[in-house]
Parts: sequence; structure tokens; C-alpha cells
Amino acid sequence: MSHTVILAGCGTGGHVYPALAMGDALRARGHDVRYYGDGARLEGRVAPERGYAFRAIAAAQFPRTGLFARLAFAVRLLGHVAAARGLLKADGATLVLGVGGYVMAPTVLAAWTLGIPTAIHESNVAPGLANRLCARVSRLVMLTYDQTKKHLKTKGETLTVGCPVNPKVLQGDGSKYGLPAGRPVLLVVGGSLGAATINDVALACAATPGRRYAILHLTGPRYYDEIVAKYQALPGGVPADLVVRPYEDRMGDALAAADLVLCRAGSSTLAELCAVGKPSLLIPSPNVTDNHQEANARGLEAAGAAQVVVERGLDLGAVSAALAERMGDAEGLARMAAGARSLAKAGVADEVADLLLARFPGP
Repeated sequence: MSHTVILAGCGTGGHVYPALAMGDALRARGHDVRYYGDGARLEGRVAPERGYAFRAIAAAQFPRTGLFARLAFAVRLLGHVAAARGLLKADGATLVLGVGGYVMAPTVLAAWTLGIPTAIHESNVAPGLANRLCARVSRLVMLTYDQTKKHLKTKGETLTVGCPVNPKVLQGDGSKYGLPAGRPVLLVVGGSLGAATINDVALACAATPGRRYAILHLTGPRYYDEIVAKYQALPGGVPADLVVRPYEDRMGDALAAADLVLCRAGSSTLAELCAVGKPSLLIPSPNVTDNHQEANARGLEAAGAAQVVVERGLDLGAVSAALAERMGDAEGLARMAAGARSLAKAGVADEVADLLLARFPGP
């Protein structure tokens, strides 16, 4: 029988894009899939663009400190759970899949109180607070990494499945950027929100005298105007072999253009790098739970797929020099690409869809 599935999660591409990959797989099997999230964040734009019915959910982020702040949060959470119960009833939800981010908590908890089957997926080594909470009530907990099990307390079934990737990432067209033919391309991307440190490295690379590679720079929307102004201020203006975009909805195109990727180390980003076989220089974000991005990145480094540079004490000159060396070593890039491909796990979204339907056959 057909399900009405609610995807619940918010914030970054690391939550949203794996959710949509799983949602697409479920829709391909004839199920009605809807998205509950924060209307002001990435999912509020991307999910409707992908044809998903979207509901903006009231939720609050858990305060890290302060007893009174936490008590106030608990009271608000009860109200948000009550509101989510009403939405789940109105939509006739029969299955809820949480993917991380504070918005998922009211929806998963509401489903639990209503007896609606719940499952969660955690992309990173160290789970966020919402997944730690919701794992306690979910019937199925799906992980990208085995190491995540030690961070969770759950009575439900726990399985390591990998990180879902949209198959369209394998079908990119890098020619659309008009980058010069015959030159290697460095793709610079700081995630869906952008990252100041990543942008600073790109600027340092662009200003390097005698640079022999082209740059495709996805700045993040909030940084775009600032970064363009800085490129324009370079001697000679914006280099002819540089393309700057605020964001790219079709990451497959950007990855297809790239010979090396400079980026953060979110799990979904790394899964895409492995799927398309792209070498990378990774600067893990230090502003994440339990420094999980560095743990993610070290796995790729151990396989020879990436070089890891920690942000603390980062030397822009040294990093730009390392990138120049990498970009001039075609054989080394080929070895790194092979290392990335060795870690790829294809078909995770389809496997998850089949798993969900086997565990929860229908209403």
C-alpha cells in the first residue's frame, strides 16, 4: 500500500540533499512524499523547486547553556510537538523520516506520540542533538558510519547504510561555465551557506602570480557580493580564467568541471566526491558537533583520496602553494581520484527506500 512519507530536517545541504535523494527514491516507487522544514532555510527553497509539498514547522534550537533557557526550550518544544501533531494528522502521514537539524525534533516526536512509524538518518560521524534525541524513539536508525553507534542511545534497529547521493550528480555538464579548455580546474565550494575561510583561500589562489589552473568559485549567497568586489580589486581585475557563482543547484555540473575540489568535509559532500571520483583538499569546519567533519575527512585522507588541512592556524600562502602543486601533478590527481572512487557506495538512496518499505510495509 502507498505511504504518505514526511521528510523532516533543516539547515544545510548535508541534511537536505540526502533527504531529497531518499525522497526521490520513495516517490519513484509511487509514494506521496512531503517535506517539513524551516521555510527560511535551504529546504524552504529547494524542496518546493523539486516538486515537494512543503510545510514550514515551528521549532527552536536547543540552548547550549543556561538552566532557565533549557526549561523555556522544553516548554516551547511541547507546543511545537502539539502543532506538528496537527499537521501530521491533516496530511495523513503514515511514515516520518528525520534527517537532522532542530526542525526534525517536533515532527519525529509528534509522530511517535501518534504511533506513526519513525526512522532517522544520520550523515555524520558525530550526530547532532536532534538525532540524538530522536534516536531514542525511532524504530529504525540509519547511519553513514559505524562509529556513530557509540554516540546514540536507541531501542530501535540500527543499521549502517551510507550517505544517499542524488544519481544526477553523476550526470553533470561542466562545459556550461565557459572555463578555458586544456587547463585544470579548481572547484572551490564552502557548502550551501559558504565559508569565509574557504573563500579566503580561493582569493589567495586567484592572486597567485603565474597560476596555471582555472578556478570555479561557489562563494555561498551571503558572501557573493563581498567576494566579487575583492576579485574586482585584484590587479587587472577579475581574472579571465575565474568563474564566480553564489550557489549551484546542479552540483553535478560543478563537479564535472573540476580536477580538484577545495571544500569542507560534510558527509554528503564527501559522498558526492567519492561517487564522481574527485580528489579534494579538505578544510573541515571547526564549528560542528564533536569536530565530526575532521573525522569524516581523515577517512578520505587515509584512502589517499584527499589532503586535510585544519583551519586553526591556517597559512593562506602555504595552502595556495599546496594547491598549485597538486594542480600541476596530473598523475597524483589521478591516484587521488582512484582513492575517492574506491570509497564510493552507489545506490544508497534506493537501498534506503527498499529498507523503509520492508520494515514499514504500509498503513
